[in-house]
Amino acid sequence: MSDRFLEHELPPPRPVWVALNRAMAGLIVLVVLGTLWLRYIPETGKREEVQARIRDLEARASQLRSTLLQHERQERLLRTSPEYLSIIARDRLDLMQEGETLFRFEPAKR
Repeated sequence: MSDRFLEHELPPPRPVWVALNRAMAGLIVLVVLGTLWLRYIPETGKREEVQARIRDLEARASQLRSTLLQHERQERLLRTSPEYLSIIARDRLDLMQEGETLFRFEPAKR
């Protein structure tokens, strides 16, 4: 009969140190993960700011490229086309040739 009781005996209670070690390991993991998370949050904010700055700079670069192309075209016309040069000079000096009619349009007011 005594063998029969031994088979159904409850396992001995775990020592307190085993439970404390597991709790400490869990706490260490939580602290490490919390630290990494707190360091990651500001980096995502900085990343979004940098991406917004990149978009702004790309838009500005595109605008400057467009302006550069316009200026290069105007320079080429001023160097190669005497007719264009004459038109620009008369426009800036507010002069006109005989028989010429000038029309000036003011930009629309907003």
